[in-house]
Amino acid sequence: MSPLTPTPTHALSHQAPALSGCLSKPHIAAAFAEDATVRELGAGSIEGVLHEPADRSRVVLGLHNPSATEARINLSALLPERADGTWRFLSGSMHTSDATDGMYVHLDAAGTTWLTAAS
Repeated sequence: MSPLTPTPTHALSHQAPALSGCLSKPHIAAAFAEDATVRELGAGSIEGVLHEPADRSRVVLGLHNPSATEARINLSALLPERADGTWRFLSGSMHTSDATDGMYVHLDAAGTTWLTAAS
């Protein structure tokens, strides 16, 4: 797949973060177990997927920008139930900015990133 080929959200839901050693952490691996809840998200041009382990201790969020230009998304608007949470970077490529209405994640063209937050 070329870097500019869109990754469908349903494909993103079956991928795992590409950071070496990341999936060896039990709380991250649990988010990709068979009994985990997987919810597809969409906000404008951004495709997303939220993985939550059965014990609901942590979530893992995958975001993909299928467009040929940078895109940004407000995490507080995407997941208002986690607006007060602290997100940690797992893998991919992104940068963030803060605004009065929450934290924005900026994704490069065709970029994908993975984040995690405790419940």
